[in-house]
Amino acid sequence: MTSYYESGLKISLPSDEHFRFQDCKAYKPLSGQNLKEMDFGWWQAEKNTLCLIEIKDYTHLTPTERLPAHLLNTFINKATDSLLMLATMWAKIGKGFELSSCLPLPVQQFPSHSPEKLRLKLFFILKIDKVIFRSQLGILKDELNDRLRGRVALFNVRHVSLLDHLTVINNNLLPIQEN
Repeated sequence: MTSYYESGLKISLPSDEHFRFQDCKAYKPLSGQNLKEMDFGWWQAEKNTLCLIEIKDYTHLTPTERLPAHLLNTFINKATDSLLMLATMWAKIGKGFELSSCLPLPVQQFPSHSPEKLRLKLFFILKIDKVIFRSQLGILKDELNDRLRGRVALFNVRHVSLLDHLTVINNNLLPIQEN
């Protein structure tokens, strides 16, 4: 297992089966060209699933503040751009060749193993510690799914998940722990 620390959380991912676009040499020059990425990706061989996670820390907000208005657009851009990078790699076009060298072998070959049985999951995790913000998640999740519906459908994804970090940790949904 390889552990990362992000937004006060510990993320433990299987060695040699995970990636971070931000660490990829081919991604670095693109990041300065308004191309966004999700924080972590990893291959779950036992579930035949590729997972992508984005984590945002909003524990600093006071009860009188709200989650930022740009949050939804940030998530949409990160999901769309991450899926585009994967698609170019799988299609073996453009920068996809260079990106593939940074990703685990099962991810590089993702569509070649019976695509109808493979799964792709996108998770957006908000680190929030105030109940008032948890009440906003349902509406935000519905809007996120509405706005991404056609884009993720191209990858046979029915919906994306938006969860608070305590729900993820308490239900052991992802390899995340409090730091």
